[in-house]
Amino acid sequence: MKHFDFVVIGAGIAGLLSAYRLKEFNTLLIDKDDVISNASRAAGAFLFPKVGFDTAYTRFINDAILKSIDFYKGLGINTHTKGVLILPRDERDIEKFKKYEKEIRLPFKKVDNGFFFDIGSVIDPEEVKKKIRVNFEKLEVKKIEQKENYWIINEKIKTKNIILATGAKEVLKIPYIKIRAVWGERIEIKSDLNLSHYYHKNCSVGEIDGVIKIGATHKRDCFECQENEQEALELIKKAREIVDIRDYELLDIKGGFRAASIDYFPVAGKIIDVKKTLLENRHIVKGDLPKEIFYKDGLYIINGMGGRGFSNAVVCSEMLYEYIVNNKDLGKIDTKRLFIKWARKFGEEFLNAKS
Repeated sequence: MKHFDFVVIGAGIAGLLSAYRLKEFNTLLIDKDDVISNASRAAGAFLFPKVGFDTAYTRFINDAILKSIDFYKGLGINTHTKGVLILPRDERDIEKFKKYEKEIRLPFKKVDNGFFFDIGSVIDPEEVKKKIRVNFEKLEVKKIEQKENYWIINEKIKTKNIILATGAKEVLKIPYIKIRAVWGERIEIKSDLNLSHYYHKNCSVGEIDGVIKIGATHKRDCFECQENEQEALELIKKAREIVDIRDYELLDIKGGFRAASIDYFPVAGKIIDVKKTLLENRHIVKGDLPKEIFYKDGLYIINGMGGRGFSNAVVCSEMLYEYIVNNKDLGKIDTKRLFIKWARKFGEEFLNAKS
């Protein structure tokens, strides 16, 4: 049996960066598919700011954009920084943008009813895969069990700690964490169109080395969605609302289910022992805050990166590392925020089902 300090399950961008952060330990990354596959493989990896009111969520997203650009540059990964013009989608959006203008913290210029940000960047998921190397093994997880102070995977791997980075897929049932599968696509086309910068409206559009990338995350609970030419035509139609695409050659279509939490913030931290915490804090179900939260030893999660995985995962993996190694607070992304809301709504039902 192989022994490890950490095993990260799920080799999308969140899992890859979590394993990379923990490379000082004996860490293994596993996935039934390859590194940067499925949703991460299909990501446009557009590092664009979020335009909106100055909320905690907007600040989190935009801080992650800035940190991710620096992170990738530090690893020698080309960020193709050319700037992005974020445009309103309709007349209603135009009125919203007028209100947003006073609350934007990042430097910008007003252009065509929209906002231009110099920091707009795009990275290539394949380059990330090549430049960020970790100990990886292709393995489908079929069984996880806890024995004494260790976790055993498929009766072949023994580890002190597991980090679940499985995105929209589930290998362990965690009742209080609901992750929604949101279908997203990226297509690449060849055309005579030359773009000096990137655009975002109903979709994101950018050109790198003569190839136009068009991406969007746009269909919730679309479990029958799959890569096809009709989906590509929908993206072309959206892109034509932004730029003048005429003759083109479709080069590639990639799609995948991105993982989003119910309140949009990513989720990271230790997994809560639901039954024990509820039994020791009976009044949570009535609205009280728990006096003490009990956790599953050596079981962590990093999930819910949404359509901004290549920026959110940079920040969340760093925060998870600091939480594990230096006991630093996870703030808004901590799993306990979801537990408290869930416990008030479903805690009593859960305990009755377990009794």
